[in-house]
Amino acid sequence: MARIFISYSRKNKGFCQRLTEALEERGFDFWVDWEDIPPTVDWMKEIEKSIEEAETFLAIVTADWMASRICRNELDIAVKNGKRLIPVVPEEIVWNDVPSSLAQLNFIFFTEEFKFDVQMGLLTTALETDYDWLKIHSRLQVKALEWERGGKDDGFLLRSRDLENAEKQVLVHATKNPPPTDLQGEYILKSRQATNRQNRIRTVSLVSAIAVLLGIIGALVYPSIAEFFAIRQARGELIPLHGGSFYMGATDPVVIAAGERKAWLASLPTFYLEKYEVTNRQYGLCVKHGGCTPPPDLEYFQEKPDYPVLGVDVYQAAFYCAWIGRRLPKELEWIRAARGLDDPRYWPWGDAPPTSELANLPFENTVTPAPQPVTTYAAHPSQEGVVNLVGNALEWTSSYYQPGYYSGSEDYNDTLFWNGRNETYDGNQIFIRLGGGWERPTAYIAEVAPLPGFNTDANTGFRCAAD
Repeated sequence: MARIFISYSRKNKGFCQRLTEALEERGFDFWVDWEDIPPTVDWMKEIEKSIEEAETFLAIVTADWMASRICRNELDIAVKNGKRLIPVVPEEIVWNDVPSSLAQLNFIFFTEEFKFDVQMGLLTTALETDYDWLKIHSRLQVKALEWERGGKDDGFLLRSRDLENAEKQVLVHATKNPPPTDLQGEYILKSRQATNRQNRIRTVSLVSAIAVLLGIIGALVYPSIAEFFAIRQARGELIPLHGGSFYMGATDPVVIAAGERKAWLASLPTFYLEKYEVTNRQYGLCVKHGGCTPPPDLEYFQEKPDYPVLGVDVYQAAFYCAWIGRRLPKELEWIRAARGLDDPRYWPWGDAPPTSELANLPFENTVTPAPQPVTTYAAHPSQEGVVNLVGNALEWTSSYYQPGYYSGSEDYNDTLFWNGRNETYDGNQIFIRLGGGWERPTAYIAEVAPLPGFNTDANTGFRCAAD
């Protein structure tokens, strides 16, 4: 069974061949249609079957790929079957043309300014993440499709140990990417119902009963089907940020000469950070299902679903992150994401100063500053793919402001942060915000915007982190 299905336009065959050669060198099993379809086989049915059996759908996203009806059909099949999608970009594209199912994913760039081997390392990491779950997800989807195509006949349903194992796997992996499909949930539910009809005496454990009756609910803490699916929809894509050393502080000699604290090497273990700022749509799911309180500007909040949620205080931000099972990032984590490992770069995208093409900041030539959709600057991410760390929304962290450190009289204390618990929250504490905003400039990556936790403004949003 092929592990990776590769979708590409024939006009990009040269890059596709180079990519598949690199995948083969690294021991990956892939399916690509220039060599794997026998001449007597129905071509489109074989492609659909290969996508269904794959664990990952890798799209080589170019202008030609986006214009190809066949490539878009392949993507639709992958989305329908809940496949993990990994888009790679070998050339410049028009981001507004990117299909919505790919738009908020972590693109891996193979354009001229990126080293091929470095990007292959990122691709390898993405392909190896949660590999065991991908195999389980793929096998379960194939069985569910056999049941659906067999007229949903009971003869295709799961029984005994297979059913119990499927319930357990969905319970454990319900919040992972890709999530279980609706068809898988229905398949497991019908399997359990059929088993119960055959043996009414058997007592189903509480965890199994809830996991089955609610389709694919991942834990007892979810009070309803609606909230479970709302949390699943609200979770933004996470970028893995590997542990190691990075530069904290100013690295630009001009900024240092102006009095900012010179950079020093800090170190952190591996953690994860959301690729984009939390949007109004995501936060709105928590308002509707999870108890979040709405931001003050209801018109902006309700009419701009793909824009960053703004005007929330640090407690509202932390509450949302906890609702989806995550937390606010610490100051050092935010700087690590913006800088990369052992890289003194001035800005997340490199050393080039900010322009309106690179970040949504208030420039002199900006007629009317305004927030932008969170994907607007996806073509200029950080070294590891995080978008809008500078500009658009000024971002809350859980770290407290340290006057002694910023005045140069004390070392940095990495224990001064809020742990996110209600009983330890103090809104009078001054928290760190980073990154500048759509109407608030920033001089360099590590420039802080301290603010008491219960305050906010129209620039301030956030993104979540995870261990």
